[in-house]
Amino acid sequence: MKSIKIIFFILTIATNAFSQKNSLEAFNDLIDGAWVSEGTQLGGFEGKTEYQFNKILDNKAIHVKTFATDPKTRKFGIRNEGVRIFNATTNNLEFYEFDIKGGVTLGIIILEGKNIHYEYEYHGMKLRDSWIYNDKDHYKYIVGVWESDGWKQKFHETVLVRR
Repeated sequence: MKSIKIIFFILTIATNAFSQKNSLEAFNDLIDGAWVSEGTQLGGFEGKTEYQFNKILDNKAIHVKTFATDPKTRKFGIRNEGVRIFNATTNNLEFYEFDIKGGVTLGIIILEGKNIHYEYEYHGMKLRDSWIYNDKDHYKYIVGVWESDGWKQKFHETVLVRR
């Protein structure tokens, strides 16, 4: 009987760890409203970025639309569309971003409580975008180079506000 309890305990831990790893629930707080950053943008110019999140595919994926101020024309419009999904083949949370210039960015998602980290290769660098939960209406957003002990270099840091 003791060995059955131990096996049940191990299976419970493994199931919880797996479901936490592949869960899209971390995005639930982002679904309602748009997330906006105004002021200095990545690249150092004044503008605005807005993210909109929606559940799709019977809640098995998250669709994201990103609108931003163009650094050259200063016009605000669609910049990217993407998907966040659990890939059963790789056993990872993954993201795919498609930009208006034909670029594709893909990488993995790391969940840390309510914090969401995107890790990906971009122009030969391994980058991380982090959404750090402050409260239900505010996330700190950081783009930079992350190493195991912390940020090596930050390219952009701002606050995203729910609107």
